[in-house]
Amino acid sequence: MTEQTVKTGDGRTLTWRERGPGDVLALLEFGPASPTTAWMEYALMVSSVEAIDGVPVIRPASRLQLEQLANQIGNAGITALSDAMFGAGAADGAQAEELAAKN
Repeated sequence: MTEQTVKTGDGRTLTWRERGPGDVLALLEFGPASPTTAWMEYALMVSSVEAIDGVPVIRPASRLQLEQLANQIGNAGITALSDAMFGAGAADGAQAEELAAKN
């Protein structure tokens, strides 16, 4: 799958590549026992990032590495990735679903 780039609201460039079924299975290995759709979408967005501002990132191999990469990407990066991968407003929908699942 081809690499794509997206500009974040804070001016950074994220290079990302769509992940396949094998990558989803790998995420399930270190995710929660019953992952929600929102968790999987966030995990896929984060793990899809290949580089930040042209600097390659290591693909997460644990939940801790996934969380660390998510923090590197930041809120503006998550919003930009969500819009690029799932369409504008998708991050808001995932957050709403997560909130509904908690209640």
